[in-house]
Amino acid sequence: MSTPSEDVGPSLPVTARGQRTRSKLVKAARAEFERNGYLDTNIHDIARRAKVAYGTFYTYFTSKEEVFGEVVAEVRDVQRAISAAEPWRGDDPASRIARANAGYLHAYRECATIMAVIEQVATFSPRLAGMRREARQYWVERSQVAIARWRAEGVVRADVDPYYAASALGSMVDRSAYVWFVLGEPFEEDKAVEQLTLLYCAALGIERTPVKRPRARRAASSTSG
Repeated sequence: MSTPSEDVGPSLPVTARGQRTRSKLVKAARAEFERNGYLDTNIHDIARRAKVAYGTFYTYFTSKEEVFGEVVAEVRDVQRAISAAEPWRGDDPASRIARANAGYLHAYRECATIMAVIEQVATFSPRLAGMRREARQYWVERSQVAIARWRAEGVVRADVDPYYAASALGSMVDRSAYVWFVLGEPFEEDKAVEQLTLLYCAALGIERTPVKRPRARRAASSTSG
């Protein structure tokens, strides 16, 4: 079966049935990508798992890369929601950093299997590499705003550049999550949050008070950046 032209993509469904079918395809695609990786997943596999005809896939997506992009966007939204739900630990900078780090690790853990695939695909797909950068930029910008505010208040050293600090320290947290959750290097999560926060604060020159434990502890995942 020939596929539609890549430059005229399918429009979003307007009916409830169409929306359900599209959602089923995205869910099936994520499951196949997690099971087989990006390169070894094909559209036949996705359609079969979604229980739709092969041609139905092209009613909603033009390519495997396009549906993968939808999976990436969905994962991005899930991670942001998990991080935002992390219990507060206090209002001082160190407590806020600890909360952000714990939230990011929890979010990454929840999505670790698909994150491993996303990291792989970003190395050979310019479009998806751009989506990976955009997802990371969300965390960097949040940290940059906070660091700039703390510097203006005299909490952070005056010679710290908010953007470069947010980018470098976010990379520390993000890469640590990858090593722990994807590569499987052993770690203790509470200790990891404590040490990431200690290093983050030391780099910024923030005086660190003991980090308060959250009142409620969830079983799931998260990160900051």
